[in-house]
Amino acid sequence: MRVFLKVVDTQQFSQAAQQLELSPTRVTRYVDDLESHLGVKLLQRSTRRTVLTDVGAQYARGCRALLSNLAMVEERAMRASAEISGELRVVMLSGLAQQGFASLFAEYRERYPDVALSVTSTEAEVDMLGSRFDVGILSDEMVSSVTHVSRALLHSRLVAVAAPAYLARAAAPQRPDDLGAHRLIGHAARGKDKRWGFSAEGVEHRVRVHESFVVDNRMMQKQLALTGAGIALLPECLIESEIRASALVRLLEAYRTLDTGMQISLVYPSRDFLPGRVRAFIDLASGYTARGHAREPAAAMAAVSAMNDESRVSVAA
Repeated sequence: MRVFLKVVDTQQFSQAAQQLELSPTRVTRYVDDLESHLGVKLLQRSTRRTVLTDVGAQYARGCRALLSNLAMVEERAMRASAEISGELRVVMLSGLAQQGFASLFAEYRERYPDVALSVTSTEAEVDMLGSRFDVGILSDEMVSSVTHVSRALLHSRLVAVAAPAYLARAAAPQRPDDLGAHRLIGHAARGKDKRWGFSAEGVEHRVRVHESFVVDNRMMQKQLALTGAGIALLPECLIESEIRASALVRLLEAYRTLDTGMQISLVYPSRDFLPGRVRAFIDLASGYTARGHAREPAAAMAAVSAMNDESRVSVAA
């Protein structure tokens, strides 16, 4: 249609071809194909100029209206992509909001007040392609999508912890070998490997253990530890506030765990044609842990709660 209208405006195939940077042969073929498709003659051609038929004039008016509407639709789509507004749906691993990530949401909300931010916390697997979420802040094992973009935010090592109530009944282990005399809370991700590994001063200690509980949920593992059910290896990023509050006690501090720990990543379905609100969040979150904000205490939750009162942010467990 655009080629046809250019011929109409210039009244010459050669001039239309020059302005479109196409060969005259190709322009002629486009118009011939259009006439064959419609089954009507649109242009009367002579050696000096090209004139519209009556049907061609009607068709040209219709083409101009269609292309004008298409241009407005395209402009609105591009403007919507660039604007930072609308709803941003984020899914995150339960517990991270209380470990400093809440301040990320507070800063994003302050920068982009026209975005309605919805945050869902979960321990379940997430299909970023099949879900309605725009961005995830998740551990790598939680992402079930085969195709997605993943950008590492932080790596959290596992630490051995227990509640004071448990330690009141059982003496705290001083060496990894002492774990054999304790009740232990395991995580199903370890599979059949029933050894807990530690290292100190370049020496590795792998202890075969009997786990009294085995759960597939980090938050359940944490809650069991808080009730005094036993000793658990938990990601440091999930228990920092409990350690500060003395609800959990760090054990075997002279040793580092050999477990690979847990990596928290920023996950989104695709890197192409991201809406402005999504790209703005990714850019802010990517630099957040580098600036140390994800280690801040949970005081920022108060800011999120205040925004919740304004119905701008919803946090769903």
